[in-house]
Amino acid sequence: MKIDLTKCSIPQLETMMDNAQKSTKPEAPDVYRAAAVELFRRRGSDYNDPVIAGCWGAIALLDRCRYEKTGKRLKAQYSLRSIQNNGEIAFMTYCALGKSQGTGFTLLVEAGLGTCTVEYIVATNPDRFPPDAVDAARARLIEHGITLPE
Repeated sequence: MKIDLTKCSIPQLETMMDNAQKSTKPEAPDVYRAAAVELFRRRGSDYNDPVIAGCWGAIALLDRCRYEKTGKRLKAQYSLRSIQNNGEIAFMTYCALGKSQGTGFTLLVEAGLGTCTVEYIVATNPDRFPPDAVDAARARLIEHGITLPE
C-alpha cells in the first residue's frame, strides 16, 4: 500500500522518518527521503515566495536532523537570529559564501537531503542571489556529489 504523503500530518511524517531510520528494508532510505522532502515543502508552505519557503523548510529539516543526531530538540538559533537581523536572502547568501560548509549543510547532506540545503536553493535560483554566491553554492554542491538541475 502506497501512502500519500501530502495527506500526512507533520507528526506522521516525523514518525515515518523515525521508522524508516530504524528499518533494515531496502526501501527505507527512499521512504525517509520522501517524508523529509514533504516535511521540507510543508514547513515553508506559509510563504508565497518559493525561495523564502525553501529557506524555512531547510531550517526545519536542519532542526530535525540535529534532533536525530543528538537526541535533543535544538533550534538553529544562529540561523534564526541571522534571518531576524538581515532577512532570508542575506542569510542564504551568507551561507553560500561561507569559507566552509556549515553544520546544517553537513547534517542535511549526511542524511541524503542535499537538495534541501540552503546552498541548493541559492544554486537553483541564480536570479535571486549575487553571482559569487551562486558560484560558491554550486561548487560546494558539486564537491559533495549533489546533482544540480539543468
